[in-house]
Amino acid sequence: MRFRSSLLAGACVSTVLTAGGAYAQTPQGAERVDDIVVTGSRLAGAERIAPVEVLDRRTLQAAGVDDASRMLALFTANSGSEAQIDQLNQPQSSGTAQFNLRNLGLGSTLVLVDGQRWTNSAVVATDGSAYVDINSLIPMIALERVEAVKDGASAIYGSDAVAGVVNFVTRRRVERPEVSVSYSAADGADQTTVQAIGGLEVFGGDLTLAASHLHRSGLGSDERDFTQAARYGRAAWTAVTSYGQPGSYFRPSTNGFAPDPACGNAAFPEAYRNSAADTFCRLDYSDFFDLVPEETRTQAFADYRKAVGSTDFWLQGAWASTETVARQSPSLPILARSLTVPANHPDNPFGEAVLFRGRLLGAEAGASHADFAYETWRLAGGAAGEFDNGWTWDLSATASRQHVDYDKPDTIGSALQNALNGVGGRWFNPFGSAHLGTGTANSPELIASLIGSTGLRGAAGLITVDGSVGGEALAWSGGSVSLAMGGQYRRSSFRHDWSDLVNAGDLLTAGFSPDFEGDQEALAAFAEARVKLGDRIEAQLAARYEAYDGDQGELSPKVAVRWDATDTLAVRAAWSQGYRAPSVYALTGAQASQPSVFDRGAFVFVNTLTSGDADLRPEESESLTLGAVWRPLEGLEFSVDAWRFDYRNLVVKEAAQAIIDQAAADTAAGRTGTPAQARITRSASGALTFVQLYFINASSIETEGLDLAARYGRDLFGGRATVSAGWTHVDRYDVRLAAGAPVVSGVGSTNLSNIGRSLPEDRGEFGLGWSDAVQGVTALVHYTAGYSNDRSGITDTTIASQTTLDLLYTRSVGEALELSLGVVNVTDRDPPLAQFTLGYDPVVADPRGRVFSVGLTRTF
Repeated sequence: MRFRSSLLAGACVSTVLTAGGAYAQTPQGAERVDDIVVTGSRLAGAERIAPVEVLDRRTLQAAGVDDASRMLALFTANSGSEAQIDQLNQPQSSGTAQFNLRNLGLGSTLVLVDGQRWTNSAVVATDGSAYVDINSLIPMIALERVEAVKDGASAIYGSDAVAGVVNFVTRRRVERPEVSVSYSAADGADQTTVQAIGGLEVFGGDLTLAASHLHRSGLGSDERDFTQAARYGRAAWTAVTSYGQPGSYFRPSTNGFAPDPACGNAAFPEAYRNSAADTFCRLDYSDFFDLVPEETRTQAFADYRKAVGSTDFWLQGAWASTETVARQSPSLPILARSLTVPANHPDNPFGEAVLFRGRLLGAEAGASHADFAYETWRLAGGAAGEFDNGWTWDLSATASRQHVDYDKPDTIGSALQNALNGVGGRWFNPFGSAHLGTGTANSPELIASLIGSTGLRGAAGLITVDGSVGGEALAWSGGSVSLAMGGQYRRSSFRHDWSDLVNAGDLLTAGFSPDFEGDQEALAAFAEARVKLGDRIEAQLAARYEAYDGDQGELSPKVAVRWDATDTLAVRAAWSQGYRAPSVYALTGAQASQPSVFDRGAFVFVNTLTSGDADLRPEESESLTLGAVWRPLEGLEFSVDAWRFDYRNLVVKEAAQAIIDQAAADTAAGRTGTPAQARITRSASGALTFVQLYFINASSIETEGLDLAARYGRDLFGGRATVSAGWTHVDRYDVRLAAGAPVVSGVGSTNLSNIGRSLPEDRGEFGLGWSDAVQGVTALVHYTAGYSNDRSGITDTTIASQTTLDLLYTRSVGEALELSLGVVNVTDRDPPLAQFTLGYDPVVADPRGRVFSVGLTRTF
């Protein structure tokens, strides 16, 4: 059996969760896999040294995982991913998902498919993070297993592998075609997935073809009680805003705001005032967002392999199309500028020119929609062979690209101001009287003329060329040295083209964002040695030198060792240094966003622009892991790994809240013209309208903790019983927002006030299963510890722990048909209350509640 350095994978496992060294085993009914290779090394056997967590195909089926984003919950080392929709805080990345090992950042985990890189997504997170969209990779039915190397792997893979590597390993040589149909339903939403895979011989080689189609209906916030602001007395932290419709108006004669006279009318049930003295007409927008968006995803995958003499050739192609429709409020708040309603406006009840604070449409208009369309393609190919001396060689190349079309309705500032001024004889009536029939009515044609779109057309691309050789360099009685060495070329590109309205800054919420285009080239050389000293000790030594855009390069070294102290006990340790180059986006891009901030006693959404910096330096990291694997008896294994990461010079987006707070402190101290004040714009009424931000090298993260895993399997009642457990404890997560700044502890926090993401201190996954040749049952328990909410301006910082139970039953119906029945969240637990806008933390909690599923798989 030949080990191929270009395909990085580990041994199959058939337990629910595994960590550490894995016993090689082929799941019952699976096709034969010829190529066994290792994630975390270019030489065979390194899975014994590195902490590798593996989820195989049977495991994912047993867990009821029907798309890639759902597998994130099964990796306890993963936290802080943005895999669920959050139109309020992640408006430009709906429909995508990514890994975030150790909560070190969305772009700090390298994602591979069969050992080969994949392009970054054509959108970025709200904090500017670039990442690989795992929803766009391959159909789930084409996936053999997923492996996560949980220590720093930059010495092997280079940039982006700071926190580790996740490798998606595809199926090969499918002997019998399969068709799978599944349907799942929660209260208010459902999903249908159809998948197929097959293999055939073409021109003397093996061709594997797979395809899938998924359609998911939307689950609106109006379908769940825990999202409703009224449930919490419309507290300031809920889905309420002072930018309402009917709106509020700044009156120069009183130097203060006054609510629309129609505020409180029964015709506007979602409009309200906190009290009779409240000068704002507010809006409760609890009902207008999606907890799960409507989504349609189609994917296709092809893999071809052929041996010609002593050379193995391979080709791969993948394509994915995802269309996501996300609900949002009827219209967006007017943030970018202040609009004036003149004194001569026929419906102006104030008798003077006033400034309008609100939005174009109110709750009576119903939700509006943002549309996302992603198209991703990838071509890869290569050849591998063997020299006469037994050494192997490998050449490969990939090209991948993702396109995005993002259209979000927004109000055109110039058009609305003209309509408020009655230009051309057309008056727009912003007051409640337009809806009540007591004032000028706004025609549908007029309203439509005031609405434009963000119109983003973007793309991200990647080209790679890899070459390597490897083999045994030295051998002696009881020992050997194997070597691998090679090089890599990469070219990454990124562009965003916005609509003319966004380029001009004429959309009242999206504000201003320029078009941009950039690219980055990287060259790397690497070498790795595997040293075996007898049957008990082996070590891995690796180094990689990588330079990008012609700048001085960075050296990433790694040393790892394993000692089999006894036949049942092994200990291992690894130390490495790594780096991550600034993304093309952070170097050349510009991002407009509207974060929720706390200003002058209230939560508001503010328009910001974050600009790139071509002089950003690489991020640097150092990691250390110490672990042990104990197998006291057949079928029983325990593993423990202590880990520590020191991550410095992080490229981060400045926090708008910090700039706002500093400007307020400067003003309170009587200072004027300070740097913070210069980066903030306010309207004549004092409303916050704009904050200028930059990408900077500033922060550092030091984190450490423990991974624990156990598994046991034995024959029982004519079948096979398995028990497994995985646990990650984070002991420390210390953040410095800038050099010399005080340390902020992010363990057990939502980390909204720093660069991290929600990080419960403990996460656990527990599995219990039994199966025979006909049927099987699996129970999974998911545990997340309670943690603290550091959002400004809230009254309760606690977020409770949560434990949920999933069950899945499978049964063979004849030789070629398998039926599955599943229930996710058997007890229908709501997410723990968190004082977020919709009452829960979308980074951690699943808002769907109980989900029933049924599936049929037919083998031909």
